[in-house]
Amino acid sequence: MMAQNGLVVAGIDVAKDKVDACIRALSQRRMFESTAQGRGQLLSWLRQHKVTKAVMEASGGYEREWAKALREKGVEVRIVDPKRVRHFAQSAGRLAKNDTIDFRHDRLVCRDIRRRPRPGP
Repeated sequence: MMAQNGLVVAGIDVAKDKVDACIRALSQRRMFESTAQGRGQLLSWLRQHKVTKAVMEASGGYEREWAKALREKGVEVRIVDPKRVRHFAQSAGRLAKNDTIDFRHDRLVCRDIRRRPRPGP
């Protein structure tokens, strides 16, 4: 999604062996393997599309290496509580529980988070 300031945000759905990344404003979506090479490919793809922020759900620790790699390259990362995403989705009338819906709502939650910076690593 893109804000008025030209801010490009990616939603990243983290799983054990891969991540799905989406840049909604550009209708771009890709999958990357959970390896050092996959993280490098994700970073290149995000740079190509001028992504400066990413949001992902906490995922049992699988998100940590991805967040570290992105932050080291200057991408601001927000890790959100999966319960918060579910509550947000429910408030928007999305009652089905599946990764595709959660992934889409990760990006929506990011809009709210973007306005309220939080301290932390």
